[in-house]
Amino acid sequence: MGLIKNLRSQFKKPEGLLGSIAGMLMTIFGKEKNKWTLSLLNLKQNDHVLEIGFGPGIGIEIASKIIQNGKIIGIDFSEKMLKKAYQRNKKAIQKGKVELIHADVENLPSFQLHFDKVYSINSIIFWNNPVQTLMNIRKLMKDNGVIAITVQPFTKDATVDTAKQFGIEIVKQLVEAGFIHVKTELKQMKPVPIVCVLGVNKEFQSA
Repeated sequence: MGLIKNLRSQFKKPEGLLGSIAGMLMTIFGKEKNKWTLSLLNLKQNDHVLEIGFGPGIGIEIASKIIQNGKIIGIDFSEKMLKKAYQRNKKAIQKGKVELIHADVENLPSFQLHFDKVYSINSIIFWNNPVQTLMNIRKLMKDNGVIAITVQPFTKDATVDTAKQFGIEIVKQLVEAGFIHVKTELKQMKPVPIVCVLGVNKEFQSA
């Protein structure tokens, strides 16, 4: 039980041997989650895209096949995942299409551009202050930019109701952070259904 608990904790910040195992599991089970989430965002060739918590870089790889004239930036605070994602996306990085940054979402770096699309998969569950973090993310987005927050519960005995409850909570957080047109999508997936909540960045009003 201790090993399982320690492995679960590695999904927050993979390190060492258990981190390698966590990264392998993200790779095996992450492709469908990433493809579905990105399909909901309806990426365009010129989009500037930010992924928060890119893990082994599967979503970055998928997005880079769609984005041709835009930019894809990913942040993750696991150095192990940064290395894995770099190897997976090496060619796109060398072409300047992809940039990977070692950073914490709760201490966001500054960027030279604003994003059309932002997405995050199984990351928000680890954020200490999701609403404030989402507000900070909004400041990095273009007006009418779209965010997608996806969660597949991996807690013991998780069910479709667990996924729905995550969706309800994320809806509240996005609305409180100032996003509009918030909607929820649910997809049947093994071993537990996955939920994605999307929101639109409304224009900031000056005080």
